[in-house]
Amino acid sequence: MADDDMSGNGNGDRSDPTAPPDKPMEVEIHFVDSLPGGRAVMPVERDGKFAWLAVHGAISPQAAGEMVADLNYIISTGLWRQNWQPPKPE
Repeated sequence: MADDDMSGNGNGDRSDPTAPPDKPMEVEIHFVDSLPGGRAVMPVERDGKFAWLAVHGAISPQAAGEMVADLNYIISTGLWRQNWQPPKPE
């Protein structure tokens, strides 16, 4: 998928918002050669992971590192919580 990545761990909550996480959420940035539709960046998520794909040259390695650090901060302080539960049927 990617040939370069920057990753870090945040303190994510994937189920009950009152329960402590069983595994830290992972935040990553992967540099890729191209993305569909000529996009420069694209978010990708799956259970327990959130990644940004960025085309080489669209974002500097310094900016990518700062973005990972900022995302980890807002996750670890509880400012952002990801709900990995599927929507409940109505």
